[in-house]
Amino acid sequence: MKIVDCKLAHYSVSLKTTFKTALHAQNFANGWIVRLKSEMGNYGYGEAIPSLRVTGDSDASIFGSLKEIIFPAIIGKNFENIGKFDDFVSKLITQNSAARNAVSEGTLDLFIKDEGTNLESFFNLGKGKKVETDYTLSINNELNMLNEAKKLSKKGFSTLKIKLGDDLIEKEVQKLVYLNDHLENISFRIDANQAWNLRGSLRFDQLAFENRLPIETIEQPLPIGFEDEYSYLIGKFHFSIILDESVHEFNDERKLNTGVDFNGYNVKLEKSGGISQAKALLDYSESLDKNTMIGCMIESNIGIAFAAALAKAYPIVKFIDLDSPLMFTDEIFKGWLNDEQTGFSFNSQFVETDALRGLSWQ
Repeated sequence: MKIVDCKLAHYSVSLKTTFKTALHAQNFANGWIVRLKSEMGNYGYGEAIPSLRVTGDSDASIFGSLKEIIFPAIIGKNFENIGKFDDFVSKLITQNSAARNAVSEGTLDLFIKDEGTNLESFFNLGKGKKVETDYTLSINNELNMLNEAKKLSKKGFSTLKIKLGDDLIEKEVQKLVYLNDHLENISFRIDANQAWNLRGSLRFDQLAFENRLPIETIEQPLPIGFEDEYSYLIGKFHFSIILDESVHEFNDERKLNTGVDFNGYNVKLEKSGGISQAKALLDYSESLDKNTMIGCMIESNIGIAFAAALAKAYPIVKFIDLDSPLMFTDEIFKGWLNDEQTGFSFNSQFVETDALRGLSWQ
């Protein structure tokens, strides 16, 4: 497959509510769409999301690395498969995972379209099964969180991912107790986004256990750089610990496995830098028999389509956190995925829609 043209467009779409974590807050979905063209005349799409506090990618770095380094290098070259492509790009530029991911997704899309198939067939996913996602409750006061939780429960969501980290541990637990007392048949996935230290994490675990909170996982309680403390934490904890910001790509996980204990990690395409690295992480998690989460940044359906395919393809994925396009006030495109109340089902091949035609391609 030969890439003959590369284009880039920026989008900004308001969110239904403010998305707030211990790391940042945002009211708009802000991303970049890559459009690649094959020699056969097909278009392939991928997505890059700036995230200064997680990947270090900014709008400027995404634009510069794609337009000045990656695009000129891949135009006119033949690639055998997505693995060869990802390897080529990884040797062009280090870090810049969002930009590398966008062209990885776009190139996989081209391979699929040139072969006349779709994501569902490429990953041999089978028919009919919906990819169920949780839904995220941003940091807020307990009354606002409860009102939002009740709306989500009525829509069919049975699992809420709850952002914590901006208050005293005792108050954070009180919020969860309040929610649990007023909700039925709801489980929690807690995400602290690096906000706690070892003592605070242990205190949260103790209080949450004493209050019998329905917690499935606790995600990244400790800051990056304190991974050596997880071995002690795991030995004391009553809940599963999932690493997020500590694990971006396969080499991160391989290094952590020597002496760092944890229960699983959150695989995100925007962190890993593309399809091949994400698959390597998932393959490795299968070899370790560690339950894995597939997560996302604030991405549109373009990025979520690939993540949902990976989530459906790997039985080791026990936790799915792909709710971001459900937060958009306007859809960027319709295609591979049908949005449903609590997740996504695969549909037809992605094609350019009126929404995409309104973007300014550079």
